[in-house]
Amino acid sequence: MNSTTHADGLALWRWRDGLLALALAAVQTLLLWQGQAALLQGWREVLAFWGTRLGSPGLGTHTALTPLPSVAWVLGTAVVTAALYLWSGRWPERHWPWRVLVRGLCLVQASACLFLLWAPARFPYGLAQHLNALLQLGADLMLTMPLMLALGWGLLRLPWHLKVLGPLAVLAYFAVWLPHQAVLHAWLLSHGSVLFMPVLFLCFGLLLDGWLFIALYAWLASLTPRVPAAEVQP
Repeated sequence: MNSTTHADGLALWRWRDGLLALALAAVQTLLLWQGQAALLQGWREVLAFWGTRLGSPGLGTHTALTPLPSVAWVLGTAVVTAALYLWSGRWPERHWPWRVLVRGLCLVQASACLFLLWAPARFPYGLAQHLNALLQLGADLMLTMPLMLALGWGLLRLPWHLKVLGPLAVLAYFAVWLPHQAVLHAWLLSHGSVLFMPVLFLCFGLLLDGWLFIALYAWLASLTPRVPAAEVQP
């Protein structure tokens, strides 16, 4: 099949470019799948390393504990959450995207407050379960990254070193970021309480990782070679 072009002057696309990207993605995905257990173990060692230095030994193990909040702490958080929700309604129109974000966070936090007021002893997760789930979801997300990059970016006509190094750079970033994200969660929860676990898990866990992936994808897209308009074939 003949090469195709984009109207904005992106480099030409050819079938062999797409096949090469998919082949590289398949190899990277297989290696990630084979090494996932070792990767998770390495991340737990990172948690243990920082746990001893942050005064929270046992991070990443089943000995990690998170205290339940007092009723006064839950009620105080609920009042602050409600006040922030109402205050965001007074923001000017140009801040409406931020209002949606803040109100979404407030609703998640409010649900946690209601649950812990109603049945605190039935809260199903501890710090160890939270961290294990966070790391496992992150590792599973990394498994999908090579294919997503191959289908959305690697199909373009790119230098071979970009096809190889681009996805590797993204994977390396997440291999470093994900355990340190878990360290941050662990520190906040061990010095706070499970009251903030739902908002951390739902809004600052996999969802945040997805937005970071989109940002890195945009960075890779900015590296795509462009050709002068005179060289773009119809």
